[in-house]
Amino acid sequence: MQIFSKVIKLTKPYWPQLLISVVLSLMVSGITVAIAWAVKPALDEIFADRKYDYLKFIPAAIFLLFSFKGLLNFGQSYLMKVAGVKLVRETRNRLYAHILNLPIGYFNKESSGVIISRIMYDAEVLSGLMSSVLKAFVLEVPTIIFLLGLAFYRRWDLTLMTLSVLPFIAYSTRKIGKDVRKKRKEAQRKLSFLTQKVGESILGVRIIKIFNREKTRVDNFMDENRKYYREVLRVERYKEFTKLITEIVIGLGIGIILWYGGNLVVKGIITPGDFASILVAIYMIFTPTRKIGEAYTTLQEIRASIERVDALLDVKQEESGNIKLDEFKGSILFENVSFVYPGRKNPVLKDLNLEIKCGEIIAIVGQSGMGKSTLIDLIPGFHRVYGGKITIDGIDINKTDIRSLRELIGIVSQDIILFNDSIKENIAFGKQGVTDNDIIEAAKLSYADEFIQELPEKYDTVTGERGIKLSGGQKQRVAIARAILKNPPILILDEATSSLDSVSERIVQQALEKVMKGRTTIVIAHRLSTIKNADRIVILDKGKITDIGTHEQLMSRNDTYMKLYSAFALS
Repeated sequence: MQIFSKVIKLTKPYWPQLLISVVLSLMVSGITVAIAWAVKPALDEIFADRKYDYLKFIPAAIFLLFSFKGLLNFGQSYLMKVAGVKLVRETRNRLYAHILNLPIGYFNKESSGVIISRIMYDAEVLSGLMSSVLKAFVLEVPTIIFLLGLAFYRRWDLTLMTLSVLPFIAYSTRKIGKDVRKKRKEAQRKLSFLTQKVGESILGVRIIKIFNREKTRVDNFMDENRKYYREVLRVERYKEFTKLITEIVIGLGIGIILWYGGNLVVKGIITPGDFASILVAIYMIFTPTRKIGEAYTTLQEIRASIERVDALLDVKQEESGNIKLDEFKGSILFENVSFVYPGRKNPVLKDLNLEIKCGEIIAIVGQSGMGKSTLIDLIPGFHRVYGGKITIDGIDINKTDIRSLRELIGIVSQDIILFNDSIKENIAFGKQGVTDNDIIEAAKLSYADEFIQELPEKYDTVTGERGIKLSGGQKQRVAIARAILKNPPILILDEATSSLDSVSERIVQQALEKVMKGRTTIVIAHRLSTIKNADRIVILDKGKITDIGTHEQLMSRNDTYMKLYSAFALS
């Protein structure tokens, strides 16, 4: 009942199409029964009564009946297919919209392969809910009911004797269906691993090649693919075994009716026409029964996908308050802030207190793993604080509308994400409704226009996946142009120049200095120039702020800072 309630919920938007399909299916069932009904008078009158003139009408009548039946079948089948495609489309839309509103922490726990598999494969499987499962029940159940009525009308005892084998079909189908669902879930899990392997290999192809690990990766992929292949074969074996049992049971039923019914004809209890009509009706009952058994097995496969889709949709989306922020003019205040990643024991930040005033440039320094990136990720609400609170202009960010909060913030990081689109679209991603002139102006301010004009297609040049067609410095300048276009009052720079060569760094640093003017800027510092330009420097060590001051103040009193500064100078 649980799975059928889910099916009803999923298919509810398509009930008008299903209703038309039901009407067409009833008409198909009626024609099927009419064919079975006509067997008796045809045999009795034509052959028993020797009215051979009727024979010339039989081919035309059969042709017309089957043509009309085929036309009705086409209509109801096409409607079911359309509903199935729409279901896939809407499910994918829901899943995609849902994942983009999930908290960042979810993507740290779940692999991209699993997420992609659910959106692409599991959603696609749902089309079978319409085209296979519901189609079978809508079309075959009325046919069985009508044919049963005819068979009972002709000879109830013969019909009951034959139908005594049906419980064996129901029992075996139900039992094997459970195994099919279990094996299908395992196959889908392994498919997720395969998807993940392919994605990792494409993104990491340079690393694979430089370390000569092509064979290792291929062997690993083949091993995972073999495991998936075995699970799929198990699913198919169970499905085909269901068909085998069904055929054996149907053969038994037909054998019973031939033996018992044949004796009735010999004894003169029923006419050959009666017997043939019952035989045709019973045979026609077994055909849709087989299809319903197969549909039930398919339903168990689909159920595995429904459960995986539901599991993703059940993940809670990002929490958001209802206070909208239109501007930033006061300060960002950390009050006794602590943070620990889910599933871990040791906190990354501990009782942290810090005030960042409007228009101030703050540099955060410290060794790797001390919590610098975590600290800045808390400001746009990528993670929720474990203890304490963060306020903007006195408002707790947990109570703010998350979209309005992020509208005030721009981020340029070391790990630049560009979409596989034109440079123009990547820059325009920073703000909706901008003109080409706005995009070019932002590119000029970030010194990106210089290299863009040298490209064959200029602003229409496609950057490739993750901007692979551009150099590191070029990607950074495009990202800075995107931030400039957004024009946020708060700017976060996460080691934005750490991986660049000296020439690219100078260009990017000039662009950053332009964009930092008049903005509150929080910088995870890696280069000396960034540190010296900061109004205050925050030293972070093991999740705690150990000192705050200007460059000169810290150089005069803080040994840790002097060591960090010396390390930066040598880098």
